[in-house]
Amino acid sequence: MKNDKKNDVETRLSAQAEEFLKQSQIVKAELEDLVNAFEKNVIFSKTDLNGKITHVSKAFCDISGYEAIELVGKPHSIVRHPDMSKEVFKGLWESLHKTLHWSGEVKNRRKDGSFYWVLSKIEPDYNARGEHIGYYSVRENITSKKEVEELSKELENWNAHLEEMMTERIKDIILLNKDIKETQKEVIFTMGAIAESRSKETGNHVKRVAEYTKILAIHCGLPEEEAEMLKLASPMHDIGKVAIPDAVLNKPAAFNEDERKIMNSHPQLGYEMLKHSERELLKMAAIVAHEHHEKWDGSGYPNALKGENIHIYGRITALADVFDALASDRVYKKAWDLEHIMALFKEERGKHFDPRLVDIFFERVDEFLVVRDMFVD
Repeated sequence: MKNDKKNDVETRLSAQAEEFLKQSQIVKAELEDLVNAFEKNVIFSKTDLNGKITHVSKAFCDISGYEAIELVGKPHSIVRHPDMSKEVFKGLWESLHKTLHWSGEVKNRRKDGSFYWVLSKIEPDYNARGEHIGYYSVRENITSKKEVEELSKELENWNAHLEEMMTERIKDIILLNKDIKETQKEVIFTMGAIAESRSKETGNHVKRVAEYTKILAIHCGLPEEEAEMLKLASPMHDIGKVAIPDAVLNKPAAFNEDERKIMNSHPQLGYEMLKHSERELLKMAAIVAHEHHEKWDGSGYPNALKGENIHIYGRITALADVFDALASDRVYKKAWDLEHIMALFKEERGKHFDPRLVDIFFERVDEFLVVRDMFVD
């Protein structure tokens, strides 16, 4: 009798572990699809602490004309244009040693001798233990290949570990499931930051928008758990911008009609990237990406939705995104003062924005200002 019960328990545990392994493989496949999309669109590289290239994206290879095998192990001087003084790079490294960050315009040389310019942003690279192991650099089209690669490795480790957990207790499986959910959260935030960086926004933009969405969600009556999920999904609102050409995305002048159509396609593009997932967080992110440019009076895009036909997630993110855009300095404008912003929101109440959300914003504006000041660019 005891043996029968033991066999029963082992059989159930084995079935649960197999199902969890299956789900892990599905998550891994979804992440790999996103990785492939970023590889094609983002000019990205990683270096060790000595400045030797350890990884380049396909987009980096395409624009430079080099194969990855020709770049890995070399310093970035392999693509330095003669017009760029060595003193510039000396100053770059001095700045990195002091602040761990650098950004600036760089003229690079392709393999065929022609040239191209990039706006390069360099950030420190850390391992899972928080140790500084090198740097990653994003040029116009940015990526965070390191984070996605690390997540893929973690998933492989979890799959291997599952084989050893077949006879362990159910609570161990539950803990692993929690780890996967945390991983999804990290991936979503990272990809949101990448999308914003392509259009020359800062990483703090998505942090602030995330916090603003939670404030609005809580005070408009969403449950705490759902409000927290929206906070995690909202950084993906502009993920569709990874598919918008640089010439349009970063055009310094007004768009013509064709360019405006291309730019206005990013909500649909983002939705198409995310809509196939069965993961709750990515489903929520798909809604946010699709509807954050819809307007309460029906004048928004891509589907001219009106009023409560716009999902509450889209309405909340729209207000949070616009507030941060107005309240923050950008390369093309200075931050608006609060009085100016509140006057605009009052005017747009019932036009651009859900009236109830505008009222909540006015009531809770001090909470918004705390977040703004906490995540200064």
